[in-house]
Amino acid sequence: MMKIVLYGSIILLLFLTGATGRSQEVLGGLQVNNAVREQHLKHPVLKSSAGLIELPFFDDFSGSEVYPDHTKWADRYVYINANYPVNPVSLNVATLDAIDETGALYEHATIWPFLADRLTSNPINLSYMPADSIYLSFFYQPQGRGDVPQPNDSLRVEFWSPSTESWSIVWSVPGDSLHEFRLAMIPVTDTIYLMEGFRFRFSNIASIADNRTNPGSMGNADHWHIDYVVLDRNRSFTDTVFRDVAFTEPIRSALNNYEAMPWEQFRAGRIVEMGSVLPVSYRNNDIITRSVQRHFSIYDVYENRLAHNFSGGSTVIGPGELHNFEADLTWSFTSASADSARFRIRAWLTVDGLEPDNNDTVIYYQDFGNYFALDDGSAENGYGLSGGGAENARIACRFRAYRADTLRAVKIYFNQSLNDASRHNFKLAVWDDDSGRPGNLVYSQEGFRPEYGDGVNSFHTYRLDEAIPVSQVFYVGIIQTSSNFLNIGFDVNRNNRSRNYYNIHGEWKNSSFEGSLMIRPVLGMPQRPANVADPVINEIMRIYPNPASDVIFFDLEPGIDRRAATISLINTLGQTVYRVPGTENSMDVSMFPAGIYFIRAETGNDHIETRKILIK
Repeated sequence: MMKIVLYGSIILLLFLTGATGRSQEVLGGLQVNNAVREQHLKHPVLKSSAGLIELPFFDDFSGSEVYPDHTKWADRYVYINANYPVNPVSLNVATLDAIDETGALYEHATIWPFLADRLTSNPINLSYMPADSIYLSFFYQPQGRGDVPQPNDSLRVEFWSPSTESWSIVWSVPGDSLHEFRLAMIPVTDTIYLMEGFRFRFSNIASIADNRTNPGSMGNADHWHIDYVVLDRNRSFTDTVFRDVAFTEPIRSALNNYEAMPWEQFRAGRIVEMGSVLPVSYRNNDIITRSVQRHFSIYDVYENRLAHNFSGGSTVIGPGELHNFEADLTWSFTSASADSARFRIRAWLTVDGLEPDNNDTVIYYQDFGNYFALDDGSAENGYGLSGGGAENARIACRFRAYRADTLRAVKIYFNQSLNDASRHNFKLAVWDDDSGRPGNLVYSQEGFRPEYGDGVNSFHTYRLDEAIPVSQVFYVGIIQTSSNFLNIGFDVNRNNRSRNYYNIHGEWKNSSFEGSLMIRPVLGMPQRPANVADPVINEIMRIYPNPASDVIFFDLEPGIDRRAATISLINTLGQTVYRVPGTENSMDVSMFPAGIYFIRAETGNDHIETRKILIK
């Protein structure tokens, strides 16, 4: 059956008028997963794993990021993440959808069901007898925070027989709407599988939405999430015992309203913005009650010191229980850093009778640079206004400055569309406040269009031609110059619906979608006047902090084509010891010995700039 879903793989359309073709809010799936694309650029060749895997086979994906563990899995089509699942068994899942291992929609993707992702185990030694009672088990969930698999879509499990050299489907479920993670138990009894070289694999049948009239909003579809994969002997159909207490969600921002803030703005508004608790979620996957101790630490990355360490106390948690715990936070971020700061927040569990594991620790980086962020940097969907009447439509986000400052640029995350279908011009705009909604238009600048990067956090910085004074509440966004869907990144894990606004027919309204628009105002010193030409020795790169001990951040000047640029770390012998693409915003230097290094930026127009930096 052909699937026809207008405007995106998620059926989330709100028609603002009763007439067909009128303007509307649109939320659609991704056409490019930048987290996957970034990993593919860094690691274009799949590592191989030698030798057979011995039982037990286990993976809860908590030790992997983006791609699965190559020592267990033979391919990397799935996406390892914590963004899409709802109430998973443990932190991180493997997501199967319609995006390939390079981060792009499958070339053969159609509105008709097609084979999409696969997750294939490495060869396993299964030289056992049927009496050894071998079972494959896993938890699965359709949709999550993604798209609903349609009835003609499916999730499948196949077994590989070394003797027949063929795959056989042994389990499948049709597409379904969101439900809790369910356990699947599959016996392995046929002797054609009970030998060396056995494999199993997950795969999904997907179909994308039919939206050829608006290709900019066509996107990813049919999400399935896999967790807690176990293959072992001496099991039964009722064997659901997992001796484990695990975090189920990443730890979040310690701020009340933002994921990130300018350091000076936080210091002026810390009474309002500093959170009083650190929330965490963890689950007892065992069949017995467990005693759990909760621990927290906050580390000043730039100052290379432990800033705060405290206990969250101990508790008992019953079998299968999920605990949502809020640790009291009576401390506030303080640092000797003048213009920026970064803190590593770590939470971990110790459980009586259990050894430490990857899923009992979560880490979050709290950044204070020169921008406000309502989002977490990861886009799960794309947002826009489309249809007749959307010309001159407006999209805005609300922010609050706690001290007088200047707005000098705006970072926007645009999702890339097939054939750049969403690459249409727009205006940047700033509004003042009118009783909790955007008021007077105080600034607009035309001539912009969506720009894209190849990595996670791939925001493009749009520089204003003049510095705009801001204080108290202000709004930043765009004014459309066409009726086309622009595909702004939308983070579904941070609900800032009350801060997202749109205006199509002269009236500002809150967005109908729960999440955060990925629009970030950049505050700080005024820009150089637009009519003054840059000197030949103009600096194209700003790096901070310096000295550094963990991570170096760098900002390239607006106008630099980041996709054509590279950033290199060079030692005093002139050797390049590390290199990242210009689409990156940071470089991890924690693995390098202390000493003097050089950061070199090379752009596509042969401009080279080198800075000295101290790693300590």
